[in-house]
Amino acid sequence: MWDVLVCEDFTNLREALVDFLEESGRWNVRAVADGQALRQQLVNRLPDVLLLDVGLPHESGVDIAGWLRATHPDIGIVLLSGRGAPPDRLAGWRAGADAYLIKPAEMEEVELVLRSVVQRARAAATPSAPGSVSFSRQHGMLTGLNGQVQKLTSREGALLHVLAMSPGVLVEVETLRTLLWTEDVKDVDFHNALFSLVRRLRRKLELCDLPPGAIAVMRGRGYRFTVNLLLLP
Repeated sequence: MWDVLVCEDFTNLREALVDFLEESGRWNVRAVADGQALRQQLVNRLPDVLLLDVGLPHESGVDIAGWLRATHPDIGIVLLSGRGAPPDRLAGWRAGADAYLIKPAEMEEVELVLRSVVQRARAAATPSAPGSVSFSRQHGMLTGLNGQVQKLTSREGALLHVLAMSPGVLVEVETLRTLLWTEDVKDVDFHNALFSLVRRLRRKLELCDLPPGAIAVMRGRGYRFTVNLLLLP
């Protein structure tokens, strides 16, 4: 079983999350209502993953995530927030979150993302085994099942990293605009550029043995990654 620490100040939601995760049979669950209680729990035992509300009293969950990533880099961090605008999500990812879920999130989705974060962290902590498709953002290298290597551009790598951090979770078009294009671009130019970027990345993923549907599109909304990819430093 995996250890999860839930930090949520809204009592009904906190209790509902605890009940659902415990009933799944995969989790040892602890729960707290604020950052101070969270820190006390970390002294006792570090969890595999933290489910962290952004809108906590006295201290932002984003600030806590940044502190945790600096002090306990191996802990998985899943942020849960009622604020889903691109700048809010961008702040969460910059703080070091592994995933960013928007309230109200389905309980099944929350559990799936928590499980994915833990499994990915454990896979990254062990040597890559034959049969794993992996991506190193530092080197921009995508490595396939049989050792094939595809060099990604910086923008292709950034897109892959954002999508693969949270498999199964929709990443909205406006979030991708904020993350991948720092300059102002017209809507028509942006959408054409994003379409071309996704097409090129899909082609390289297929060359490394991932299926054509590894990047799924939800027209007018965004993209989501449908498979697990080993993310390396």
